[in-house]
Amino acid sequence: MRVAAALVLALAISVAPSGAQTAAQAAPQTGPQAADRLPRFVIDAQGVFGGLPTEAGWVPAVSANTPLPGHGLGLAGGATVHVAKLGFTTLGVGGSVLTARKNGSPLTNSAGKATTPAVSTQMTSLLPQVSLGFGRRLGWSYLSAGYGVSKVLSSSTAFGPTPAKTAPEAWNPALNFGGGARWFMKPHLGASFDVRFIKLSSRESTATEPGAKRQQTVSFLVGISIQ
Repeated sequence: MRVAAALVLALAISVAPSGAQTAAQAAPQTGPQAADRLPRFVIDAQGVFGGLPTEAGWVPAVSANTPLPGHGLGLAGGATVHVAKLGFTTLGVGGSVLTARKNGSPLTNSAGKATTPAVSTQMTSLLPQVSLGFGRRLGWSYLSAGYGVSKVLSSSTAFGPTPAKTAPEAWNPALNFGGGARWFMKPHLGASFDVRFIKLSSRESTATEPGAKRQQTVSFLVGISIQ
């Protein structure tokens, strides 16, 4: 999964500038600066194939053979304001909201009877970001990073004498970093994708709640952009 994400990021950096040049040549221009500068702002709306935590503390305590959802589907939205051009790059500030969920299924025996509980997990993240954009107005790639918060909601169903369980629910500090690209086939409407790594900070145990180790997830976002 990490190798695939790295390849996608490398492709974004290498392809977006050339795609930007092609789009810029095809579109009417009002001057060199209009073609070269990134737009003042861009808004993204995307579907998500999102990574979900599976380590103890982030999910309820269950038997070792219980299936844990490692990825789920969801939605993301965000905005970036480009504030300054720094040589061949453009500095941007913004943020995004990302959520992904999966309702897991239990293991079953040959008779179709459940042999484990079912675990469902949802992660929601608020992700401020500082970005560096590479390219032109109608197509560019970017790298971005920031420090925000994430909340994990995870629960297991009752199974036999074991009651339903819920993992501790609280906003937790989270570092995010990644990159992607945007291409505009029309002046204001384009396609976008993003690969986002979210590193959940560890959480100390208390007298009533278990702790959780630091864990990293990877999410893939694809959708539209408006400038």
